[in-house]
Amino acid sequence: MKTRRAVAVLLGAALSIVALVTPAGAQPAQTGVSTTYQVNARHNGTVVDSGVGAPPLSQKWSRDLGGSVSYPVVAGGRVFATAASPTGYGTTLYAIDAATGENAWAPVDLGGTYWWSALAYGGGRLYAQNYDGVLTAFNPATGAKLWTVTLPGQYSFTSPPTFADGVVYTGGAGSGGTLYAVDAASGSLLWSQPVANGDDSSPAVDAAGVYVSYACEQAYAFDPKSGSPIWHHQTGCSGGGGRTPVLADGGVWVRDNGMASSVLDAGTGEVSSTYDAAGTSPAPAIDGHQGYFVDGGVLQERYTPTLDTRWTFQGDGRISTAPIVVNGYVYVGSLSGQLWAVNGATGQSVWSTDVGAPINGPDEQNVSQPLTGLGAGDGLVVVPATNLLVAYGQ
Repeated sequence: MKTRRAVAVLLGAALSIVALVTPAGAQPAQTGVSTTYQVNARHNGTVVDSGVGAPPLSQKWSRDLGGSVSYPVVAGGRVFATAASPTGYGTTLYAIDAATGENAWAPVDLGGTYWWSALAYGGGRLYAQNYDGVLTAFNPATGAKLWTVTLPGQYSFTSPPTFADGVVYTGGAGSGGTLYAVDAASGSLLWSQPVANGDDSSPAVDAAGVYVSYACEQAYAFDPKSGSPIWHHQTGCSGGGGRTPVLADGGVWVRDNGMASSVLDAGTGEVSSTYDAAGTSPAPAIDGHQGYFVDGGVLQERYTPTLDTRWTFQGDGRISTAPIVVNGYVYVGSLSGQLWAVNGATGQSVWSTDVGAPINGPDEQNVSQPLTGLGAGDGLVVVPATNLLVAYGQ
């Protein structure tokens, strides 16, 4: 009997591993957590979580946070999000127990001008940043403040922070632009570099570089440790604003209003290809050589080496979110409040549900609300829908 039980357990584990095989060409997927905007430090929107079974999923809990809700950070048995204040400037940080949907600790007023704020997680800490450049580290289990720093030299902060290898990277604007690297343990500034305007671009990070992209595809790569410039991609113009780049499949995927979306070689900054997507389209999710793009309210899968479209999913024609990929299923939401899970290989919808409120897309250049987006981890797919934060799981 014991032998049969052991064999059954091993077989089940083997089947789980088979179900979570990473597509060819993929970087190691982030496992079981969402740590920043578009899931991880590369912003490729891809996570493997054996606790999230194959759809259909069921609603586990729903919270009305009283104002527009940010993308979630999901880690350590908690779901963290910020919500715009309904009565004045500022946002509130919420820490929610992933299992129950109840507050894990008391909400925290992050203050700040306007209604923008953003989160990152790593090194056993939660990091929250407001529009005024106040960056605070919290103990994610208790809510205790560990350190607070006001980033110098700028007054407009709209680039969500990213944690990687003991460092928090973020950007600021107002007088030119600045990219910052902050020691995650102490809050001390490790280095900073000037950039063309510094708005709206969460740094994408891997061991080789820190990548940001601003208006007119002014894109940069810096050494993560020293901050030394690696390359600067220029197009002959500049301006305010930016978009979060996606680091995937050897390229830095950038978007900008009025220009063709480009894939830059991560090593050199040279344009390796362009792809058909409006500059206002949300960031693509890229899982190996499979890229998932939302443009004009429709989801498309493209084979990234050639960018050939292999399938299209119309939904209701109002798909609004940046896609995320969880265990090979693509999750997208609509302005109508519908959430879909789509088979990433075939484009077939395998599950949908009405979340209960419009699921707004990420407005990367608007400080009237926190930046929004989907997240997954700890066995959940988590959806911000206007003022609601809704969790689904098995």
